[in-house]
Amino acid sequence: MSQYEPFTVLSLHWGFSLGGISKYALMIDRAKQYGHFNIVNVCIRSPRWQCDLETLESLKAVEIFIESRSDFSWFGKLKTVIDEVQPDLIFSHGFNGHFVAFLQKIASRSSHQYICSYHGLYHPTTRSRKMLAPIFNWFTEYYIKKSLSTVAVANYTREYLVGQGIDRTRVCVIHNGIEDYRANEQTVKNIREKWGVRRGELLVGAASRLDPVKGVADLIEAYAQLVYKYASSKLVIIGTGQDEKQLRQSVSDRCLSKHVIFLGFRSDVDDCLAALDIFALPSHAEYHSIALLEAMRAGKAIVATNVGGNTESVRSGKEALIVRPKNKKELVQALDLLLASDELRQTLGLAARERYLSLFTEEIMLKQTAQWLLRCNGMAGRKAEKKQQN
Repeated sequence: MSQYEPFTVLSLHWGFSLGGISKYALMIDRAKQYGHFNIVNVCIRSPRWQCDLETLESLKAVEIFIESRSDFSWFGKLKTVIDEVQPDLIFSHGFNGHFVAFLQKIASRSSHQYICSYHGLYHPTTRSRKMLAPIFNWFTEYYIKKSLSTVAVANYTREYLVGQGIDRTRVCVIHNGIEDYRANEQTVKNIREKWGVRRGELLVGAASRLDPVKGVADLIEAYAQLVYKYASSKLVIIGTGQDEKQLRQSVSDRCLSKHVIFLGFRSDVDDCLAALDIFALPSHAEYHSIALLEAMRAGKAIVATNVGGNTESVRSGKEALIVRPKNKKELVQALDLLLASDELRQTLGLAARERYLSLFTEEIMLKQTAQWLLRCNGMAGRKAEKKQQN
């Protein structure tokens, strides 16, 4: 098949949890507007799992329901979907997505070509899963070696894979990109009023899953050291997760309840970010953070940790203040500088938005993704022709 003929990509997901994964799936789906191909989204999940139902619905995804992780009824159901769709490429995401694709390929002796996305190492959130993490990461790297091609979300992740013995030419880096958006001034004003923010008060905020790797506990501890110096300030935490109860208790123990706002899950994160003055990304690990891109797009002053692809998005002293992960002293110093200076906040915020517009828009990502899928289809066609000749 020529790479210029129409073809079909089956985009395979497991669970479809809230956060960056669902946003990434939505952006991948939109790449079809820049290429002569169709994308069929398939998601294997349990009705009991927390899931981004809104995005699944917008993708018109084929949902395969299971009772639990040990329920392998998905196998026959997925085979039926594949037989009906007849995809040219099967594009898997995340460890579970790769594992499902691998089993399907081996058991059915599939002739389809397999490609995958790689977002970085698996970071478990429970003690039992920490024991499984090395297995998960080993398998993911094994699967990537066997795949036709892999798209990585940052140079950082590609270099890691190369270090694990994966051919550099088989890993394509395409940074995440997001659609441009500017919040309405009245909407921002209404949000701040609803949060009880008075005129002149400064808002520091974070938007992420609330689990240990996101470093929100570090942010609360750093803010606690500054709150009395900047009494007319508040800390806003957007998101939910396993650490929420513990983080709320930490705020209560430090008598910060009047200064810290927990918003939980929000569908209007873009508007919430626009209401902030400072965005903090204190993560212990990241790969190419969409939340960071959203803050750049909003023109916010940013403090971020020097992990993963963060410094591919923003550069220290130019679009953000960069600190070492888990270094609360540096985090305090950076927040102090930003809270103290209107000029610094404005300078960094304007520069962050300009960098977003030049490198990380949705259009840039979608065009690059479409070109990569076209190349993958071309490689698949040449591989099939070679097999027939032999």
